[in-house]
Amino acid sequence: MCPGGALLNPALLRLKKNLVMTVWGIIVAFTAVIGLAGCGVGDYRTPLHSAGAVESYNGENPARQSFARLDTEIIRYSQASYSISGGTEDGGTYTVEENIQWLRDHPGQDLPWGGPIRVFRKQAFMDEWGPLTRDRYAGDPKNLELGEIYTLDHRRLVAYRLAGRKTIPVEWANLRLVRDQRWRFTTPNGGRSIASTP
Repeated sequence: MCPGGALLNPALLRLKKNLVMTVWGIIVAFTAVIGLAGCGVGDYRTPLHSAGAVESYNGENPARQSFARLDTEIIRYSQASYSISGGTEDGGTYTVEENIQWLRDHPGQDLPWGGPIRVFRKQAFMDEWGPLTRDRYAGDPKNLELGEIYTLDHRRLVAYRLAGRKTIPVEWANLRLVRDQRWRFTTPNGGRSIASTP
């Protein structure tokens, strides 16, 4: 037997491969649990998902593809209405109309502020979270249609659509954020349209 011959034994190779796969599976499962447990604020008494579902909630693989471009027409609104103006990170203000005009004046460029819009895919287990009220808004995951993609950033999606843009940069939102933002889920029509408010 040549030196190292025991390492080439097919039975030992299978055993080593199975051991590596088992350890890797434990690491992945542990990482998933830690990722869902996370840190932060919010109501964590409600389970993130039901019966130990082990798939990405948005149907994508956020670890490999958290940023992407999507067709503006496949993204739905989670809110019933949006304000025609908003605040900037530096304390200023902007209007949706200004964003529409900027997009028309700069074809082929994305808005240089705000970044990608946050999106998620509605999954059945989200209904188990129940409604959430914040200020004068009371949202409920049951207002959203199963399997559809929704945004948490409505003004930018409106601006891209009204500017005639076919695609928009998106970021898949994490599950904890989606759950904590469900007070926004006020759409009365499954997110097909949204009203503007002053």
